[in-house]
Amino acid sequence: MNFDSMTFPLTVDVSGNQYWISDEGPYKLGMAATEFMADGSDGEMMEELTSFLRSFGGVLDPFVADDRASEEEFRSLQERTIGCTMSYGYHPIPGGIYLVERYTFTSLRDFLLVELGKGILYGNAPRQCRLCGRWYFHEKGDRTIYCERVAPGETERTCREVGARAVFEKKIQEENAWKIYKRAYKKYYAWLMKGTMTQEEFKFWADEAAAERDKALRKLQGNRVRRAIAEEIFRELRERLNRK
Repeated sequence: MNFDSMTFPLTVDVSGNQYWISDEGPYKLGMAATEFMADGSDGEMMEELTSFLRSFGGVLDPFVADDRASEEEFRSLQERTIGCTMSYGYHPIPGGIYLVERYTFTSLRDFLLVELGKGILYGNAPRQCRLCGRWYFHEKGDRTIYCERVAPGETERTCREVGARAVFEKKIQEENAWKIYKRAYKKYYAWLMKGTMTQEEFKFWADEAAAERDKALRKLQGNRVRRAIAEEIFRELRERLNRK
């Protein structure tokens, strides 16, 4: 979408989750705001869009910044005005015609804020890629948290490909940490049942073991923990859980 070529007043025909700008389209609601945020060249407008998303997009859990809008930010955003007019009209398409809401905008700001707001209402919103940090279009029902651009440090693999592999490896690493903990727990519990360990000694070990397990899991929380580092975390966990 070429924002520089847009002329105002701008007429936009909206029907359901799609819209047309003159004869161009259909676009999906939320796409324009996403594309504008992905470019990031207009800092002031970017801040207003991200503020809008923090305030109203949280219901979608769109994986924007972890912090939500402050009460002051939310109130300030509510007090701002967005200018447009709306009427009804017909938009012709090949083989048919749509009844549409026809909006007229006098500025790019007004168009983007309304387009983003209506996108959120339909379940669409910009998302920030968990790997490269750039914005990409999230459509209702899409559960991915990575974009499809070439990942940082890669020549061909996308963030989605690299991220999916990282999530898989992270899951395996976490499962290994739990396996080490469960093996040790079974061994010490057997000692308790045999009477070679007292209830107090077992409780003390169990509390310490749970703390060591949680510490190892926190170390594994990064998306891309190297295998050698993970193996060192597992080695330390085994040693600390089997000191007796």
